[in-house]
Amino acid sequence: MFQRIKHLIYLTIGIFVVADIALHLQLPGSGSLFGKLTRERAAPAPEEGKDQSRLPQPLKRQRGPRIWVDATDHWASGSAVSKRDEFPDYYVPLPQTSLIRERRGNPKTTVGSALAIAPNGVWLTARHVVEGCQEVIVQGGLKNGRPAHLRNTKVTLHRAADVAVIRSSPTDHDRTPFVLAARGDTAGEAFHIGFPRGKPGAVHSRFLGRQQVRRPRRSEGSESVLVWAEMSRIPNFSGALGGISGGVVVDRTGAIIGTNSAGSARRGRLLTSRPETLRDIVRQSGETVATAPKTRPMIADLNSKSYPAFAKSAIQGRRVVRVICKRKV
Repeated sequence: MFQRIKHLIYLTIGIFVVADIALHLQLPGSGSLFGKLTRERAAPAPEEGKDQSRLPQPLKRQRGPRIWVDATDHWASGSAVSKRDEFPDYYVPLPQTSLIRERRGNPKTTVGSALAIAPNGVWLTARHVVEGCQEVIVQGGLKNGRPAHLRNTKVTLHRAADVAVIRSSPTDHDRTPFVLAARGDTAGEAFHIGFPRGKPGAVHSRFLGRQQVRRPRRSEGSESVLVWAEMSRIPNFSGALGGISGGVVVDRTGAIIGTNSAGSARRGRLLTSRPETLRDIVRQSGETVATAPKTRPMIADLNSKSYPAFAKSAIQGRRVVRVICKRKV
């Protein structure tokens, strides 16, 4: 009797083993039945009630042609470099007020940056990038199948602050416009994108505080700006960031928290406009800019290590463009 029961147990075990092997062979990519069940158990469904939209989102690539590819394709995670050792006054306390020293002389051609606030033809920049120009050229992608040098531009200067709006003719392809954050002084860290020295570049910074700045030969009074300390930059070059003025400053969600206005090469500081100032110039120009929602998720590639990937996408996707100012000498 006991022998028969023992044989039945062995037979039952054998049947299950054979069935498991058969299922393993019939379910490619799934493994055995036991393995399949354990894997399903090890991968629980998302928690109910948890807001998945607040989790970091992957970077969305811009449709349409890409520009500045040769200059930015090597930008990758971890490729930014720190220049803090080259700033002798990096740890000097932040003064409450500052005087911006203007460029000496009056060069015939200068270069700055701008950012898109509409799919095609509306750009934010710094006032000093386009002020006093006989001609403002926006290099915004392709027009009629060729590299676009948009010359028929209309410029609106802010009455007092270092911000401006450019209205240009459209290009062949739209781009994703930036949205404007409600505040910039709560970000903690920022990412600055533009064309330092006329070439694509980006900077990661930490927030220091607010400051009142004055500019010579202007009677409009002072402007309240945000001040940031540079943490790293790409590509690897030393010295001032001239040319990044007018470029976008974003938080970790990719929303605008300012435009680049001025900087200090000795202190490693960047001065940027405030969102309230940008909102004011957009109203003054008669244009519109979308407001970032309060629950906007962070972008996975917008952090101290991976931000070059976001900057590369913004420049190649024609969201941040180079601006050329031509003056009479």
